[in-house]
Amino acid sequence: MALYTFGADQRLLCAKDYEGVFNATLFKVHQPSFLILATAKSRDASARIGLVVAKKKVRRAHERNRVKRISRESFRLHQRDLAGLDIVVLPKVGIEHISNADLHQQLQLAWQKLSKQFAKHRRQNSPLPASTPSVSTSSVSNQ
Repeated sequence: MALYTFGADQRLLCAKDYEGVFNATLFKVHQPSFLILATAKSRDASARIGLVVAKKKVRRAHERNRVKRISRESFRLHQRDLAGLDIVVLPKVGIEHISNADLHQQLQLAWQKLSKQFAKHRRQNSPLPASTPSVSTSSVSNQ
C-alpha cells in the first residue's frame, strides 16, 4: 500500500534538515518520555521525521533501537495527519523503562496534539480569500 510507506522521502536525512527544525521550531509537544519539535513546510509536502536518540539519554543500544523502531512505526501509521511538517523526536531520560504499548500510546497522543496545533496554525495564517473586484457597468456617455 502506498498510503503507509516509509521511504527516504519521509525522513530527515542530513544535518541541514535537522538544523532547519531546531532553528525554526513552530510546534512543541511534551510527553512524559519524549519531546517532539516540528516546523511547517508547504501544505502539499509529505511529513518527514528525524530521530535523535543520544547515548547519554538511553545507554543501551538495543533500547535506543527499540525507541527508534517504535517511533518510526507510529509515525508511518500517522503520517497522513501530519502532512506538511518536519518533525524531530527527542527521547527523555527513562524512556527505556516504558513498555512498547505505553510508548505507542504516548506517540499517538503526541501526533494528535501536533496535528491540532498545525491545523490551528494553518487557520490563523491562511490568507483571507481575496474579494473579487466589482466591475462597474456604468455607461460611458459619448459627447
